[in-house]
Amino acid sequence: MVYLFAFLVPLLIVFLITPFIRYLGLKIWAVDKKNHRKIHAKNVIVKFGGVGIYFGFVAGLIIMAVYDNAQFQAHIFQISGLAVCATLALFLGMYDDLLGSRAHKKLFVQIVIACLLIKVGFLIQRIYLPGMLDIHLGVFSIPFTVLWLVGITNAINLIDGLDGLAGGIVAIACLFFSFYGLYAGEPLICYLSLALLGAVVGFLHYNFYPAKIFMGDSGSLFLGCMLASMGAYVVKDGSMLNKFFLPSLLILLLPILDTVMAVIRRLSRKQHIFTSDASHTHHFFLNRGFSQVQVVLGFYVVTVFLGLISLLVLTYAAS
Repeated sequence: MVYLFAFLVPLLIVFLITPFIRYLGLKIWAVDKKNHRKIHAKNVIVKFGGVGIYFGFVAGLIIMAVYDNAQFQAHIFQISGLAVCATLALFLGMYDDLLGSRAHKKLFVQIVIACLLIKVGFLIQRIYLPGMLDIHLGVFSIPFTVLWLVGITNAINLIDGLDGLAGGIVAIACLFFSFYGLYAGEPLICYLSLALLGAVVGFLHYNFYPAKIFMGDSGSLFLGCMLASMGAYVVKDGSMLNKFFLPSLLILLLPILDTVMAVIRRLSRKQHIFTSDASHTHHFFLNRGFSQVQVVLGFYVVTVFLGLISLLVLTYAAS
C-alpha cells in the first residue's frame, strides 16, 4: 500500500498543479518558440513542466518518510544527497529554459552534480555481464560513473524532441526499475522509481500529443539525473546489485543509442558535439511519413520490449 501511495500521490499532485505551472510559465515567458528544428504546431508552448514533475517526486519522498520512516532513515544519507543533486539539475534546467546557457557551462555543472552523487554512494564499482565478463572497476569506477551519470542525463535531454517521447520512455524505465528494486530487495529503488513514475504519468496527460506544455530542460535534466542515479545505485558492488548493469543499460538503450549517433554524426560533419540539429532518430521516422503519435508509440513499444529482455537477463544472471 505504501508503494501504491508513493505512485498515486505524485501522480495526483502533478495532474493538479501542472495547469498552474503552465499559467506561471506564460507569465514569465518560459516558452518554447517554434523554429526550423521544432516539431510542435503551436508558435509558443510553455516549457516549464519539469517544475511540476519535481514537486510530485518530492511528495513521493514525503510519503516514504511518513509511512516507512525506518527505510527512510536507513537511506537518509543517499536520499538527502540525491535530493540536493536533483534540485541542482532542476535549477540548471530552469536557468537554461529561461535565459539559456552555454553547453560547456552546463556540462561543468553536470560533472559537479555527478561528483556529489558519487560522494553520497551512487557509484558503479563493478560491471557484470552474465556469461561474458565480470569487471571490478577499481580506480576507474569514479570516471566511469561520471560518464554514466552525465551521459544518461544528456541522453534524456536529447531525446526530448516529440510530444510525450521522453516522458513516456522515462515512465517505462521507472516501471522496470521498480521491478529491479523488488527483485533485489531494495526499497529505496522502489520508492524512487514509483514516485518518479507517478509524477511523469501525471505530467503526460498534458504532454502527450498535442502537448499543452513541455517538460523543458528543467524536466529532462532532472529526470535524466534521477534515472542515471538509480542506474548507478542498482549496479553498485554488493549482493544482487552487481548483476544489474546490463538490465539498466538495456532499458535505457534507445536514448543512449540516439545520443551516441548524434555525437558520431556531428563529429563526422566536423561540428561541435553540442550543436543542435534535426537529425535525431525520431526525426528520421518523421521524415519518412510517420506521424508524431506513431513514432512515440513505436518508441514506447521498443522500450517495453527492451525492458522485458532486461528482466530475462536479470533472471539468467541470478540463476
